Amino acid sequence: MTGMTERQVRQSGYALTEVLVAGAIASAVIMAGMGGLGLSARGSNRADMARQDVLEARNITARLRAGIDPAQIAEAYPDWQIDISPHDRPVDPLTGATLSQARLLRPHAGSADFTLFLVFLEAGPIGQEEGGQP
Repeated sequence: MTGMTERQVRQSGYALTEVLVAGAIASAVIMAGMGGLGLSARGSNRADMARQDVLEARNITARLRAGIDPAQIAEAYPDWQIDISPHDRPVDPLTGATLSQARLLRPHAGSADFTLFLVFLEAGPIGQEEGGQP
């Protein structure tokens, strides 16, 4: 040995306990980071589901306002529950046009359901019988 005593040689390295403690701290930091990534991925998935729900709800809404039969819409969107109810009937006694309220519900397992309420105008039978626009 080049001028070092035996005691100095033993103290120049890391002890096993120091290495184990450093490893435990590093693994705790890595686990915390992985947990954060998992939460971020779940949040991103929920955001994607919500965006998809909004797009489908807009499409269903447009179809209802266009006068497409709700039964046909329900067939095209089996994941959705579409409830139609009267709203302030009749609106226009000359044409028979009425307001209807629609409740669109899409249940999700493990997260909040998506519900949308809308009111739309349905053309009445009087205007259609006389050759008017629906």
